[in-house]
Amino acid sequence: MKFETKSNRVKGLSFHPKQPWILASLHNGVIQLWDYRIGTLIDKFDEHDDPVHGVHFHHSQPLFVS
Repeated sequence: MKFETKSNRVKGLSFHPKQPWILASLHNGVIQLWDYRIGTLIDKFDEHDDPVHGVHFHHSQPLFVS
């Protein structure tokens, strides 16, 4: 499946181990959470002031790190 959006460069991706979700970290400091089955943006997090170089889902807890 191909996703297209008008956004900054993607710096990192992480696939959830159980859910159909992808985290995308962007050059502008935003992290986006996507449902890849239906191609929908679930949530976005803009806590960073600088580019986010990587994201990763925790294997067993409902957490991610950036």
